[in-house]
Amino acid sequence: EALLAVLWTQTSAEYRAATRQAYRLAASNLNRALAEPSWTAALEQGGAHDDLPPAIILDLDQTVLDTGPYNAGLVRDRERHTQRRFAEWCRDSPAPAIPGARDFILHAVGLGVAVFYISARHETLRDCTAGNLRALGLPLAGPGHLLLKHDQPATRKTLQRARVAERHRVLLLIGDDLNDFVDGAKSDPETRAALVEAHRERWGAQWILLPNPMFGSWEGALHGFDYGLPHAQRLDRLIRRLQRPSGP
Repeated sequence: EALLAVLWTQTSAEYRAATRQAYRLAASNLNRALAEPSWTAALEQGGAHDDLPPAIILDLDQTVLDTGPYNAGLVRDRERHTQRRFAEWCRDSPAPAIPGARDFILHAVGLGVAVFYISARHETLRDCTAGNLRALGLPLAGPGHLLLKHDQPATRKTLQRARVAERHRVLLLIGDDLNDFVDGAKSDPETRAALVEAHRERWGAQWILLPNPMFGSWEGALHGFDYGLPHAQRLDRLIRRLQRPSGP
């Protein structure tokens, strides 16, 4: 069922246009943000932040790094994602950059803006992830600028954003999943939709969302985040979520 999503991401001109469009908007908004001392993108930004040095926060997979080849392998081999398989891919097959990402990030660095990456990748993948970024010529100022997932709940993206916001004025959040912007993404589709509406003024301004039809919390929400379900049952839950025409 992921075949068309992966093909669209890997082959369509529309996908490349969409990501470049997103990063062009990000560059324009970054210039605005630097000129407005009160501008902040992080809901976790508490207290006075006008005098803090500027920063941006980006997700990694399908925001900066293209995991399409990994997902294509899953489709080709008719396999499901596992942390072990992804770790092997990370170590053996560096991901290319998402179109538009590198130019934008280098633009931000040229303006004196610190770059932080917050990812759901596990801490055990730090070396291959950092190596991937450096191979693409993407800046990584130090270990503290690559925030990965530990086994402790304290490494949730919400708390990691708060840590960055303690020392930096966060100008933009860029990601491909609702969880990259606000807490509460791991909920039912209706609650997720309400979250988007509650923060409608931030989309396209402080928050820049890239398309990702291949994976994400949107898909988990459709089957209750029960990743242990047998394939047939999971697919049945997805099909029941289809909105079909009413009538006989």
